[in-house]
Amino acid sequence: MKLRVLFLLGLGVLAAPACTQGGAPASNEGAPPTQARSAIPAEPKEAGAKLKFKDGDDRERFSLKPKDDGAKLVDGEDKELARYKWKDGELKVSGPDDAVLAYVTGGPDVFQVKDSARGAVRYTFAREGSGWKLTDAQGVVLNTVASEGGGASVKGASGEEALRVKVRDGKLSLRDPAGKTVLATKTPVSPEAAACLGFDSLDLPLRMALLFRLQNPAGAAAP
Repeated sequence: MKLRVLFLLGLGVLAAPACTQGGAPASNEGAPPTQARSAIPAEPKEAGAKLKFKDGDDRERFSLKPKDDGAKLVDGEDKELARYKWKDGELKVSGPDDAVLAYVTGGPDVFQVKDSARGAVRYTFAREGSGWKLTDAQGVVLNTVASEGGGASVKGASGEEALRVKVRDGKLSLRDPAGKTVLATKTPVSPEAAACLGFDSLDLPLRMALLFRLQNPAGAAAP
């Protein structure tokens, strides 16, 4: 009897390691899928969404393509019109040939468009009450922007409305006094920033520079 008991105990001791070894694969069943998931490369991060504007006939007119250090303005055929680059906390505006056109400085409530030498102030865009006011180097008011019901109204020097910004069903449109759509985009952009496209006294690269600057309030802190 004693021999039988010892024999059974010996079998139990030998079986224990075998059970442990046999259970090892079961505990690692999830390993291959985990390794497979970690091997999948992460998607590249983009500098931001492309801001595309179309006219009333649904033809692409121009787009703003964000980059890591600024942005690029192109026309409907992807031809470069202007370059925007953060430099020492300011937005440098250049032509396709990299010749400096202007600098946009200041913020968040007062912006100045300076000449290529960062000297003379050409335009000042400042918050006034709940809206904005654009003035020239002599302080003459060129345009005003007022927020209205989720959109904005752009008035000229005479005080008459020149453009209205409306947002509906995820689409922002800029309309003339007759209600005709001049430009439209489905990319999220603030109505106040989009209103800058109604400043007829400024060339398109400068209008888009102000739009870009208002749309990126943290840009001044960029290196």
